Amino acid sequence: MGALLIDRLEGGSPALIRGATGAAAVGGDPFDGGMWPTHRDAYLGANAIWRNDPAMLVLAPPGAEDSAHVPFTLDATGLDAPVERIEVTVDYSPFARALTFHPGRALPFLSFGVKYEIGGALRASARVPAGDWRVGAAYVSALGGGCSAPAATHARPDWQQGFGEIRGRIWPETGRLRLRIRHPQDTGLADGIPAHFLTDLTLTEADGTEIARLTLHEPVEENPAFTFLLPPALMAGAVLVGARDNMGNRFAGRMEARR
Repeated sequence: MGALLIDRLEGGSPALIRGATGAAAVGGDPFDGGMWPTHRDAYLGANAIWRNDPAMLVLAPPGAEDSAHVPFTLDATGLDAPVERIEVTVDYSPFARALTFHPGRALPFLSFGVKYEIGGALRASARVPAGDWRVGAAYVSALGGGCSAPAATHARPDWQQGFGEIRGRIWPETGRLRLRIRHPQDTGLADGIPAHFLTDLTLTEADGTEIARLTLHEPVEENPAFTFLLPPALMAGAVLVGARDNMGNRFAGRMEARR
């Protein structure tokens, strides 16, 4: 995915990126087909009030060059209400729930990558304070196999040497924070390789005050990278990164804007 051109930080319409949603964005799906009804009941609630909202943008390539690394950007900054959390689901995946994003004091904007087992729609559902959900989606054509293939890192005998390493950068002029963590993100579907994936990632201020939080699941790509947008007030000091995985490992890092 190309570089994002960002010209402002405050929320409200119009959104920071432009894209499409609705039937055209999901390969002709009228937005209530595929596995969406099942996933909606499971992750939003059986009686959830929801609607397709063109301001809930999901940006993705039309086709996956690598099914193990499919990039997405979610932009809910154009919604007419604050966002409490965003649920991300993949229609045709052995692991339907990819992640949950709690923006907190960050903007409701996130870039990340997932593994695709077969082509289909990725859907982002933003919950607003009134209790209803605003939904957007993008369809990606993919040959598949991303979830069932072993992590590429296992081909290297020294892969554990950099395990858990966190690298990142802050761009204070745009509010962009990007980080990457070295982790195999094994789903457990590859023969002889147990599930080993990140479950949580949190950004905090130096005093421990939470900024934003992610709950992560198996479909998130190997060595995942995440891009957040923070308001200027949070760019002056250090941002701490904390993460853990399903085997009890904990990881930590510290990021500061370049002076």
